[in-house]
Amino acid sequence: MRRSLATVVLALVCVLADAGAHPTRASAASSYALAPGSQLQQGCFPPCLCPISLEQPLTGTFRLTQQAPTPLFEVYDVSDVVWHLKRGDTDVVITGSGTYRRGGEFALMQELTLDLSVGGQPPQHFDSGLVVGGGDFPTITVTISINGEVCYDTVIDVVAKPLAGCG
Repeated sequence: MRRSLATVVLALVCVLADAGAHPTRASAASSYALAPGSQLQQGCFPPCLCPISLEQPLTGTFRLTQQAPTPLFEVYDVSDVVWHLKRGDTDVVITGSGTYRRGGEFALMQELTLDLSVGGQPPQHFDSGLVVGGGDFPTITVTISINGEVCYDTVIDVVAKPLAGCG
């Protein structure tokens, strides 16, 4: 029987990511994939006005590994970020790592911070800040940016889910 390329790739990713691991167990790693809605935006954001705006869909994967919790937050290492975007006929690779945390005292909050290299350039720090959200975990939906979405900025909308079929 012939397997599809997607099935073979998924199986390989699962094996490499220690299939069966679940992100809610301490020190377990889970593989995540970007879902539809993930995109990179470059251009002007309020209060600045300029005609430059570029939105490109993102695909790719990363690993999430739970660390020891703090009194108010679950803390995760984000590693092996390998995302792709198309610029014309060119595949631009985004790589990096960082942290994700969720929790809070009065409201459920989340924060994603990543140091990302876009197309082999020096890494830049992307941060969501501590924002309301994280209630649909293990799905992660958060926006990160270099300059807080002010004036000219690079912004990434991250929509990610654990890889199906990995455990």
